[in-house]
Amino acid sequence: MKDLVALNLHMIVTIVDGGTGEDVIDYAKKAGAAGGTILHGRGSGVHDTGRFLGLDISPEKDIVLTLVPDSLTSEIMDAIGKGINIDVPGNGICFSIDVDKVIGITKIHQYREVIGMEELLEDDENTFGKE
Repeated sequence: MKDLVALNLHMIVTIVDGGTGEDVIDYAKKAGAAGGTILHGRGSGVHDTGRFLGLDISPEKDIVLTLVPDSLTSEIMDAIGKGINIDVPGNGICFSIDVDKVIGITKIHQYREVIGMEELLEDDENTFGKE
């Protein structure tokens, strides 16, 4: 089986309070996403600043990465936003980033635009060879 490359995906990045990442994945799955990855971090925005006993508080955050076909991005972001009440200040932020090529996706055959790695490499050689 040849290596396959999915094209024209978006990565939805959602940053929420620690412990809320699982909820984000649940909302995304209900809207059509296959799943997501939760990274843990610390940070603060204008709604998270604080001090306790003279120490700065850096609240725990969940950063949820969800790869989706570009045709589903708006629907999934809407589901996440409504689910976590993103319009309430301090509840999080959600944005998408264009992703040109992805390999290693388990269910890659489900994506609408998939080509073989060999074909992609040939296209790249032809493009660079013409310059």
